[in-house]
Amino acid sequence: SVSLALKEAEAYALFSPHPNIIHAVDHAVESANDKSDPGSKTVYILLPYYRRGNLQDAINANLVNHTKFPERRLMVLFLGVARALKAMHQYRVKGAPGGPESRKKAKMVRAEAEEADQDAARKAKTRRKDVDADDEAIEQEPLMNGEVTRSQEGVGEGELRAYAHRDVKPGNIMISDSGTSPILMDLGSLAPSPLQITSRALALATQDTASEHSTLPYRAPELFDTTTGPIIDTKTDIWSFGCTLFACLVGKSPFEMRSEETGGSLSICVLGGDWRFPDEESMANGGGKKKVKGKGKGNGRDGQQGEEVEDGGISEEVKEVVRKCLRVESTERPDVDEVIEMIERVVEGLPAEEGEDDGES
Repeated sequence: SVSLALKEAEAYALFSPHPNIIHAVDHAVESANDKSDPGSKTVYILLPYYRRGNLQDAINANLVNHTKFPERRLMVLFLGVARALKAMHQYRVKGAPGGPESRKKAKMVRAEAEEADQDAARKAKTRRKDVDADDEAIEQEPLMNGEVTRSQEGVGEGELRAYAHRDVKPGNIMISDSGTSPILMDLGSLAPSPLQITSRALALATQDTASEHSTLPYRAPELFDTTTGPIIDTKTDIWSFGCTLFACLVGKSPFEMRSEETGGSLSICVLGGDWRFPDEESMANGGGKKKVKGKGKGNGRDGQQGEEVEDGGISEEVKEVVRKCLRVESTERPDVDEVIEMIERVVEGLPAEEGEDDGES
């Protein structure tokens, strides 16, 4: 449906202007001019262009060139990502970043989408008069229970209406043209949070939605095997945040790396919390223990200093941020405020590079 396609533009409008969340320049809904399906529509969303690309591009370049992110600069970038998530996790109706005006724009996008869906339904019904009207209406319903502004109904002004991104990964974090700020994008996976799983049907629907919209190596364990009873909340993003930070440090998701090492299923590695830093034992076996004393190789990368040469230059403080985010039990993971506090302490303790601009926005 158009409502589903424009959900992303609706979310961009709601969180604009935030310095670390992408905004839509414009959008349009056009008839597809398909004679076989006169009710079909094409949705266009115009987004800003960032010449530096995204974090996945930077990871690929590091792997090719045998380089790595300067640790402090990387943590400053992730501080910006955490602040973007905070705007979603702690959104209050008609509150920051855009206030009532942004909410009004988001609701206008929703109204436009619903009108386009109704128009498509009318045209389809005219072409296929033999189709039952009730069935036709069902076909036009959005496929996801993840409405953006509609989920705010009944929530008072200034009250909390949290959202989870649900697909935090390197490919969804653009790098500003200055190179100092991250821009979180792809809000098509955005979901109201928390979600109480009250039935087996809802559990299966949530799991199916996650399989479609949440990238496998960065997906939280509670979205792999969703059962009746638990609450799915914003801690799914904290897990993905930890996976993304690990990927920037090592070159790939911790569970991609571990499943390749063991030859096992990635999903089993996720559900069992089976991952490790290159120089350590698996977290499923206690973790955090040095596996082998280094001899200066450091994963084949240059530029390591002091005692960190042996493990590729990843400081213990940075590792600890990843470890806390990748707790299998969601209740044991930090919330976004705690993540921000951890990263601020890490950044404060890391030496700044010559000529480095924090760009902390």
